[in-house]
Amino acid sequence: MPPVPFAQVRALVERELGNMLERLFPAFEEAPARVGVLTQAHRAVLPGGRTALVVVRRPGVRRDLLAMRPVADVVRRRARRRNGEALPLDPAAAVGEFAAYAAHRRDMFFAAQTARRLKEMDGFGLRVPDAYRRYSTGRCATFEAREKAEPLGAEGYSEASGELVRLAATEGIFFADLAPERFVMEDGEIWLADPTEASALDPERLRGLAEVLAAVRRGDVDGLTRALPLLGCDVPRDARVLQRELRDALGSLGGPLWRECSLEEARARGLEALRRGGVTLPGEISHLLQSLVEAEKLGRVGSSGDRSAIEEAAEAAEALISRFRDPRYVASRTARRLVQGDTYADYPRQLHTILNELKDGEIEVIFRHRGLDNLISKVDVLANRLVFALLIAALILGSSLLGIFGESGVRLLGVSIFGLAGFVIAALLGLLLLVGIVRSGRL
Repeated sequence: MPPVPFAQVRALVERELGNMLERLFPAFEEAPARVGVLTQAHRAVLPGGRTALVVVRRPGVRRDLLAMRPVADVVRRRARRRNGEALPLDPAAAVGEFAAYAAHRRDMFFAAQTARRLKEMDGFGLRVPDAYRRYSTGRCATFEAREKAEPLGAEGYSEASGELVRLAATEGIFFADLAPERFVMEDGEIWLADPTEASALDPERLRGLAEVLAAVRRGDVDGLTRALPLLGCDVPRDARVLQRELRDALGSLGGPLWRECSLEEARARGLEALRRGGVTLPGEISHLLQSLVEAEKLGRVGSSGDRSAIEEAAEAAEALISRFRDPRYVASRTARRLVQGDTYADYPRQLHTILNELKDGEIEVIFRHRGLDNLISKVDVLANRLVFALLIAALILGSSLLGIFGESGVRLLGVSIFGLAGFVIAALLGLLLLVGIVRSGRL
């Protein structure tokens, strides 16, 4: 992104803080320390000689968002008029959702609250700066800066990456723009110099994430399908296609080679399975997954290897599951639900509906054979492998006959070239079959 001109930054800071820039800050660097999509950061000096980092909103974003709304309405009307059907994605709703997301990312009050929450959090390995309240508003936030700050090395970025992955997976707190300029090193400690553009999942979504991860750990496709609505997903009533796609995705990502997968690959396969299964994912979960991928990429800054953060994510998932499986948490949550009046408000209506259906004779009882689809899928995979193995065996036998009894044609090392080609093809097919079996973890 091109940096915002300093004249606009100056006008915004003076308007928000109600004074001239020279009176507010004895020194204010014109060149930005970080340029983001929605925010921009400048280093400054406060009265008394304290260094600070001033983060401001990029001007013009709200104007651009307002300009997108009438365009989205025109697209929706013209598409419906031309095809006679509604678009699979409502442009106006998409613009509204994006505007709400952008407004949340630009909220400096929430950034200050997130910084205070991270400072009070036990086990978070990054240092978080304090926010200066007198120099902060909803459009401009000022944080303490380190005087002897230095850029991180490869090990520092790797450590910061692991901390951010664990933070997102265990607490539901994630950052949208993980530029390397957000992190500095001082006296052997890694600082999150710019804690803005943060988001956080609410406790119920975080509990849904724990249920989803627990089902993934067990390989329970039925449990995963039931847990997706707790995460805010819209799941189709007929979930057979979804279960088949999830079963294939878990099979491809599981097995003894799961550590070789990257978070980016796991996210891509998981989202593709959900898309094919007709699941609609909430925006904040998509942003959380994207933040995990960006944190993984941050760990590769300054290093030559293709580092994966899949193990950190797996450990964080175990910690999250253990927290929500803790009997003390379950007991406290049950007690909170029991004292809420709306817990019992819906029971009379449900009982009345059941009695009416009994009176009219319209109750339907559906028997569902749980695990039958999984068994059919495994038998299908086994049959395909057997057919593939028989094809390889037939190719080997045919090539042997050609190599032994073939007297005409080109010969190599005393063997017919056709027989040798058949052996090579059979070996490649056998290797592909072996790799597929090993990756599925069922060798």
